[in-house]
Amino acid sequence: RDTYETLKALYYSGKVKPSLNKILVELENDSKNLELSLLACQCFERTKNFDELSSYADVSIKLAPKIAGGYYYKGVAFQHTKGKEQEALKNFNEALTLDPDNTVYLKSKAVTHLLLYTDYHLPIKFAEKHRVKAEESLLKIIELIEQKGNSDYIDFWTIGDVSIMLSRNLEAKKYFIKAVNAFNTSDKSKQDINIYKDIIKAQKACIKLMEKFTE
Repeated sequence: RDTYETLKALYYSGKVKPSLNKILVELENDSKNLELSLLACQCFERTKNFDELSSYADVSIKLAPKIAGGYYYKGVAFQHTKGKEQEALKNFNEALTLDPDNTVYLKSKAVTHLLLYTDYHLPIKFAEKHRVKAEESLLKIIELIEQKGNSDYIDFWTIGDVSIMLSRNLEAKKYFIKAVNAFNTSDKSKQDINIYKDIIKAQKACIKLMEKFTE
């Protein structure tokens, strides 16, 4: 447990590759450690190594078929493999069966539906179905976060991203500011620098988008 917390802290500090190397060494000695397998998945997602992500997601599913994380990461690996979007949806749906109110899973599901919506090879009727399903997931995320109250920086970042996907750019800008403030006031042990960088990147992209529309 201590090893996991130490490696998670290293990952949260933004040192993704060094933490991944140490996690893989630990897993050689402790291959049935689910927490470390899922942390490895998190690192592989960050480094965009989707082949390894797929393998470690399989390991996590094998270790704990009733835990949603493995299916989520398997879905992410498929989502980034052209032509495997339907497989991605299957895994995201499995993850959501086990953890129905997980907004991160819902966001990935929505992104996959949007990928299929913009796929020119799909007949318009099917593409439209994916647009509707994406919107359903996005609106559900907003509803869940608003109901929850007491939102953390990940919630604000998620709802900011969702607002962009729904073309609500002004709202997105407000949420990204809230995300930065919530990050700065949150407990040090919960501050994931990797996500903080994502928030700043999203914030800059949002401002650029708004400038484009006001030109």
